[in-house]
Amino acid sequence: MMGRFDWPIRWFSVLLAGLLFTITLNTDVLASAAYLIINQGLFITMTCYLLLPTPGSAGSLFANCIAGVPLLIILSQLPVAGIIPLAFLFQISVIILCLSFFLWSLSQLLTVVLADDRFIRKLILLFTVFIISTPIWLGPLVDIYQPGDSTTNGIIAITPLTHFSVAAGYDYLRSEWFYQNTPFGSLPFSYPSLIHITAGYLLLVIFMQSLRWWLTHLIQTQKHSLNIS
Repeated sequence: MMGRFDWPIRWFSVLLAGLLFTITLNTDVLASAAYLIINQGLFITMTCYLLLPTPGSAGSLFANCIAGVPLLIILSQLPVAGIIPLAFLFQISVIILCLSFFLWSLSQLLTVVLADDRFIRKLILLFTVFIISTPIWLGPLVDIYQPGDSTTNGIIAITPLTHFSVAAGYDYLRSEWFYQNTPFGSLPFSYPSLIHITAGYLLLVIFMQSLRWWLTHLIQTQKHSLNIS
């Protein structure tokens, strides 16, 4: 009986965590409303990925990926969340969906490659946090070597923090904290468009799912050949 209610219980656990996180964000008087929803979108995506059950079918995979969208909509209607324009709410939801598909696809691919998913979520979580913080830990190197515009744009484009910021219409690299602590705000750069971000995620998801299907088929064929012999 518990297994039947496992997914709803975990989903509501994520909702509760998001509510507590939103209340905490509301006390940060230094952050702008746009940056609060960016952090909220990142938090919801990561908690969904960590707390929801591992998807065992295409239907459950889609359910896990889309789970963060209604969470964001629910939380955005609370008094503590502030007023979020509908267009930005929709764009943030698109990024949540894209990033979720990317994380789950990467998890599925690694499960096939490593054949043991016990630590995969933790590894992917660490990898995602590492990529999210790219503008921070790469800042000193960018400041020293002063790379070209294309390299700078590439560094900025790979981090989900940029993706959520673009969706929220927020120039985070020229905000007070990033401008003072990273060199990007003083360099010429451009953010990728939302269309390019979405297309990039979709291409990565298609590639990983195709590779996972091919590897699974290859492994099954090899096992079948061994059984015959």
